[in-house]
Amino acid sequence: MLIPLPHPFPWVASDIALGGLFLVGIYKYFNQEIARRHRVEKELRQQTERERLVHQIAQQIRQSLDLDEVMATTVEEVQRFLQADRVLIYRLWDNGTGCAIHETLLPPYPTVLGQTFPEEVFPQEYHQAYSLGKTRTITNVDQEDIEECLADFVKQFGVQAKLVVPIIQEYREADSQAAVNSHPYLWGLLIAHQCSHPRQWQGWEVDLMKQLATQVAIAIQQSELYHQLQQLNSQLEQRVQQRTAELATANASLRAEIVERQRTEIALRHTNETLQALVTASPRAILMLDLDGQVKIWNPAAEQMFGWTEAEVRDRPSPIRLDEPLEDCATLQGSVLQGKTYTRVELRRAKKDGTGVDLIFSAAPLLDTNGQISGIVAVIADITEQKQQAEQLRLLQSVVVNTNDAVIITEAEPIDEPGPRILYVNEAFTRITGYTPDEVLGKTPRILQGPKTDRTELQKIRTALARWESVTVEVINYRKDGLEFWNEFSLVPVADAKGCYTHWIAVQRDTTARKRADEIRLSLEREREISTLKTRFFSMASHEFRTPLSTALAAAQVLENSQDEWHNTEKRLRNLRRIQDSVNNMVQLLDDILTINRAEAGNLAFNPKPLKLERYCRHFVEEMRLSAGTHHILTFTCQGKSYPINLDEKLMHSILSNLLSNAIKYSPQGGHIRLTLEFQPNTVLLSVQDEGIGIPLEDQQRLFEPFHRGKNVHTIPGTGLGLVVVKKCVEQHQGTIHIISEVGIGTTLSIAIRRVI
Repeated sequence: MLIPLPHPFPWVASDIALGGLFLVGIYKYFNQEIARRHRVEKELRQQTERERLVHQIAQQIRQSLDLDEVMATTVEEVQRFLQADRVLIYRLWDNGTGCAIHETLLPPYPTVLGQTFPEEVFPQEYHQAYSLGKTRTITNVDQEDIEECLADFVKQFGVQAKLVVPIIQEYREADSQAAVNSHPYLWGLLIAHQCSHPRQWQGWEVDLMKQLATQVAIAIQQSELYHQLQQLNSQLEQRVQQRTAELATANASLRAEIVERQRTEIALRHTNETLQALVTASPRAILMLDLDGQVKIWNPAAEQMFGWTEAEVRDRPSPIRLDEPLEDCATLQGSVLQGKTYTRVELRRAKKDGTGVDLIFSAAPLLDTNGQISGIVAVIADITEQKQQAEQLRLLQSVVVNTNDAVIITEAEPIDEPGPRILYVNEAFTRITGYTPDEVLGKTPRILQGPKTDRTELQKIRTALARWESVTVEVINYRKDGLEFWNEFSLVPVADAKGCYTHWIAVQRDTTARKRADEIRLSLEREREISTLKTRFFSMASHEFRTPLSTALAAAQVLENSQDEWHNTEKRLRNLRRIQDSVNNMVQLLDDILTINRAEAGNLAFNPKPLKLERYCRHFVEEMRLSAGTHHILTFTCQGKSYPINLDEKLMHSILSNLLSNAIKYSPQGGHIRLTLEFQPNTVLLSVQDEGIGIPLEDQQRLFEPFHRGKNVHTIPGTGLGLVVVKKCVEQHQGTIHIISEVGIGTTLSIAIRRVI
């Protein structure tokens, strides 16, 4: 057997190992950095290509009025860029049917160009969703929950995945009052098909399709406006020819033409008024800036959204800054003035009062009659509330999914058999009960009940369900495997916006381990508490009873052994007073213990009667002055208008005697002791303030524990029961007690008792 020799230079081996690890780390870091840069470069290339594609189509729209050419280019470029098997533009007709009017297709898949699609393929609810700007991504038509008729329809064209983006025009009527109340018009759809395999559509692909759909909508509107303009020009030419012929024949025709021109002016004026009405009535903020950024239009919605009135901003720089750099380092204002159009740019700006507001910002260049850019027009929507709601919804979903408590959502009815059906359960439900969602959806929560489920608690649930009230119960339920568990759950009704109850939400918790743990903990704590109290009691009793008993015994022995003392009246009385004081101290100690015991057992007598508290306190202080000595100054003040209050006079005596006695006892150097009474409208406040030794902070939390005394009392006699008695008496009056103390400064103890009328 060979025994390996130690390395002659162990530190060299260690350094070599560390160096090797360092080189490996550097190698991994460079590999990761290269991979990251490749990803970034790829993303930048994709982003640049997307921007180039959008810019190319937007440029073509501005340069060409041929709608078919724009659409053909769009589907070709989208197909090439997305590498999709089929890209088409689907035109929706007013009768609910539709037709593919442009298509780019890779072989060998069948064409859908020119085919008319039945209304069932795109039902009315789809129209409504697409009209609101919704998109639809289908990764796999065989796996996703899509309509059977739609799945069968697209499969005949070999479609396995599809991406659908709506082509929306804002208004259809341009010169009528109906345009004010009209909804966005769904012109058609821009659709990409993947036929060779299922496809996971990326977010940037959806965004690209949405941008291109917006450009197609602009091209459509531009084309429609162009055709309308051609028609208007043709009509105008016909009118001019007709009017010229009429001028050649008669002066009457000339007057008719003048009248027609006047009508045209009225129509133009009406158009301007209509446009002004649209701007004024628009629910979105509309503003127009000139080339210098001066505000020219600021509609009422902008006033309401941002807080500035039109008079404050008209012909002044816009308070809504548009000159901040965007992601491409260009400013929004500068880009628009160079001819770029922005749609749905999200920005956050400050209102007049300084609060922030989240915005969707669309801006386009404004052209004059010569086609030159003369300013900017912007349409702004406030989406602050929508973003807040979306964030709240995200947080709520996270809570429901990740909570350790089971969450169950059921229908609102029926309450009777078979009970409401389960619509949703979270993962915690499966962990607690053993049931998977598939096993319980559509069934009633009563599947968890069993022989030991408390029927009284179930009746509470039934009563709450009948009254649409929340309820919390704790019962024994049963897991899927039959094991029992304690189940604490809260049931809450949920109403819709109209106030109609639609669902129940139950939050359940397995409390089996806590029922058991609480019992053990409470038992141990009670035993420790009893043991501690016994120790304190016997320690206190052995000390507090020994002292007065020793004093009484010594005085009695003096009287017994010194017969001559019986003839000395002064000495005899002094020894008798010692015996009496000792007995009184023991009686007071026993009374305190009995008071605390009765209060703990709920047997402390409480007989409230109307009491003139101001007079009672004043007399009490006068009596205490007689026993306080000359070192202490006792004063009493009363604030507020006095009124009778129902109090137990015996308990009030215990409260005041303990508080004032403690103030005197724990002020060995003397000083001012103040008793203050304050009458508030519904509460009486009593406070005792001294200038004594004070209470250490660590002892203040335990002052109301029996036999506990502060660490700084030293030789000052006491039992640690006085404040306990005070607290019990105050609680009998449903009052509260509060202590403020600082060592070496003094203590203020305040009592608040609510007036009962």
